Amino acid sequence: MLWMTGLIFLILILILFIGTPISLGLGFLGMAGIMLFLNPNLLSQLCLITYTQATSVTTLMIPLFILMAELLANSGVASDMFDTIARKLKMLPGNLAISSIVASAIFSAVCGSAPATAATIGTISIPSMIQKGYDAKFAAGLQAAGGTLGILIPPSITFIMFGIITETSIVELFMAGIIPGIFLAGLLILYVLIRIKLDPRAIDPTKIKQQEPGIIDERKERRHDLVSVLPILVLIIVVLGLLYTGIVTATESAAVGSIGAFLLVVCRRRLSLDCMRMTLLNTTKNSCMILFLMFGGLVFAFFLSAYGLPQELAGYVIAVSPNRWITYIVVMIVLLILGCFLEPVGILMITMPFIFPTLTAMDFDPIWLGVTVTIACCIGMITPPVGMNLFVLKGAVPELTLETVIKGAVPMVLILLAGLVILTVFPGISTWLPSTM
Repeated sequence: MLWMTGLIFLILILILFIGTPISLGLGFLGMAGIMLFLNPNLLSQLCLITYTQATSVTTLMIPLFILMAELLANSGVASDMFDTIARKLKMLPGNLAISSIVASAIFSAVCGSAPATAATIGTISIPSMIQKGYDAKFAAGLQAAGGTLGILIPPSITFIMFGIITETSIVELFMAGIIPGIFLAGLLILYVLIRIKLDPRAIDPTKIKQQEPGIIDERKERRHDLVSVLPILVLIIVVLGLLYTGIVTATESAAVGSIGAFLLVVCRRRLSLDCMRMTLLNTTKNSCMILFLMFGGLVFAFFLSAYGLPQELAGYVIAVSPNRWITYIVVMIVLLILGCFLEPVGILMITMPFIFPTLTAMDFDPIWLGVTVTIACCIGMITPPVGMNLFVLKGAVPELTLETVIKGAVPMVLILLAGLVILTVFPGISTWLPSTM
């Protein structure tokens, strides 16, 4: 049956090459496979499978977490947060660059999407950095990499989809992403400090010492800073704390986060009709896109499982592979390449039905796999020439050229690759926190 695996991938590549949406391509391929190679009567089960998943409590967390992120992004709360962090770090060299990474990491903890994190923080941080004399390539590349933290630091939509597809604990995946996310943010900050030390041209010295605009009265400044950052940090701690202690389920934590974000925006007097319109519109669009991908993936996975392809492929790879780490490296390379062309959720839907059973059969930890697979998708999103975050930043910051963004992203790819290697060599970085639950 191995020839079938190659045929399926070939047909899928052709379907995607002609511009068919991934959700439709996966669904079509799954239904065609059932009709041609299995019993057509099995098609009646697809309605039950998709309906069950659509009405699942687990699926509900997707629109809830998206709603939380959209409320904070459209209300201007993220902009205030960046300004506050920049003021607090003004004594550090490259404070705006470091602030963009810190703000991206914090916003990732209430967002769950790499493009959303890159666009939301990038529209604020990149113009500020360029105005203060930062090299445009340096600023754009750094924010492109910072945006990838959105699918690693929980609550991550990618982790949710990975958990649904592979039937892995979503709560444990969330916990496993915290330390690696902070670690990668630390690597990016370290790069900023080293780059500014070795290459002073990264920042125009005639502009870097200009006073940042802000509140002059110290008491007003402290009060403003407290209001800008503390509520978001409290919201993050509450959502993740409730998950870690097991007081609530992942879906209930998403509901708590959405309500908390709504109350935060109301208390900050940022809830306008335009804000609500954009929030609900974006939440609906993004949720529907992910749900359609999930439904197509479910149909595709049902066909593969019924035909027995994942089990056959896993047995074959285990038999012929001289070393399980060689198989792992090949898988990571494939994911990195796919990440240049597809979004993470689409990659998971296409590859995990094949890859996950194979790697877990080789005794790789499923939680650790979730983290490393997600990081590989992160790297693909900023890999030139067609990484998704590159185009997101180009659209979000019109003054940037695509060439500038691509040149700035090259060193960031190497940094994130180094981070992936470290997290591969030391899996305990990912698995320690879930093991304490």
